[in-house]
Amino acid sequence: MRRPLLTRARPAVRLARQTGWSASIRSAAALAAAGFLAWAVGAAEPPRIDHIECFLTNQVTIHFDTDAHRTYELQFRNPAASSNGTVNGPWTNLFVAPNLPFPNHYIVVDTRTNGARIYRLKGVKQVGSGRFAAA
Repeated sequence: MRRPLLTRARPAVRLARQTGWSASIRSAAALAAAGFLAWAVGAAEPPRIDHIECFLTNQVTIHFDTDAHRTYELQFRNPAASSNGTVNGPWTNLFVAPNLPFPNHYIVVDTRTNGARIYRLKGVKQVGSGRFAAA
């Protein structure tokens, strides 16, 4: 026997039950539409390192994607332990991805060290443009 619809259910749940669409599919469609709109108006995603992997015996590769017309800096820090447990040390540029008129995927090779190394990908704000804030 089929159970009746709950009248106290949230509107999205009621709609999902009535239309047969699951909430996760609708959510994915909404996120995809939001991503398309962000792309259409030129909004940039925050810079992100895709992945880091071991390479040969003494190197690592760092993978990341870039948007068109933006400059990126791949930076690293050799953490030095401080008395309060925070990570100190200056950020140093390992690689600068130039401002190109097309998106690109970069694979940067770095030498492994005996200690830990922290990486970040920083978007550089273009002079005269408010489209991309430094991250």
